[in-house]
Amino acid sequence: MSYHVAVVEDDPDTLENYVDALTHYGYRVSPYTTTEAALEAFNQESPDLTILDIHLNDQPNGGFHINKQINKISPEKPTLFISGKNSEIDKIMGLQMGAWDFIGKPVEISYLTERVRSLIQISERRKERPVEVIPYSQVGLRIDESRLTIHWYGNRVEMTMTEFSILNLIASKPGRVRSYDELKAITKQRYVETNTINGHIRRIRNKLKRIDPQFKSLKNVHGMGYRWLE
Repeated sequence: MSYHVAVVEDDPDTLENYVDALTHYGYRVSPYTTTEAALEAFNQESPDLTILDIHLNDQPNGGFHINKQINKISPEKPTLFISGKNSEIDKIMGLQMGAWDFIGKPVEISYLTERVRSLIQISERRKERPVEVIPYSQVGLRIDESRLTIHWYGNRVEMTMTEFSILNLIASKPGRVRSYDELKAITKQRYVETNTINGHIRRIRNKLKRIDPQFKSLKNVHGMGYRWLE
C-alpha cells in the first residue's frame, strides 16, 4: 500500500528535499507552500500523515492553523511539525494542539523518513485495535475508539489526541496503576518528562470538572503514575 503524505513547507529547497526523499521510499507525496492550498486539498482528501512547518509565507502560525483544521477533519491522522520555530513554547503548543511529534530544523533526511514510517505504523496499529467501550453504567465514562470520542455522563468531552490516549489507557483497567513510563510511551512523543504527563492529566481533570465539579475518578499514585477509580 502506498501511503499518502502531505508536506506543507514554504521554502522550495526544503520542500523539494522532503518530497524527493519520501517519494524514494514509496510514499505518494503532495507538496503545498501555502495554508490555503493545503486546506483546500485536505477538504477533498485527507492524507495518511501531514508534515507541517509553523511559519508559512506571511502567516507566522500558519502550520498551527492547519493542524487545528486537520484535527477537526481527521483527528485520527498523525501530524508532524518540522520547524525552525522550535522554542520550548512552540513545541509545547504544537503537542498540546494534537501533533504527534515536533522536530526542530534542520532535520536529517534519514531520521525524517524513519519518523514518518514509525508514525504511520502507530496510526495503522490503532486502527487494528478492537473498539473498547466503557459503558455509562460502570463509571459514567464512555470511550469510543472508533470515533475517538469521550463522554462523561452523556456529555461530550473535547480532548486532544494525546489526552484521549492517556485517559483511554488509564481508564481501560480501573484500579490498575499506569506507570509514568507507560503514559510517556502512549503519547507517541520522543522526549517526555514526568511533569509533562502531570500537565496532560491536569488538563484532562479540568475538562472533566467543567462538566462534573465533583469529579474524583482520576487518582495520582505518588511517584508511580495514575489509576482510574470506579
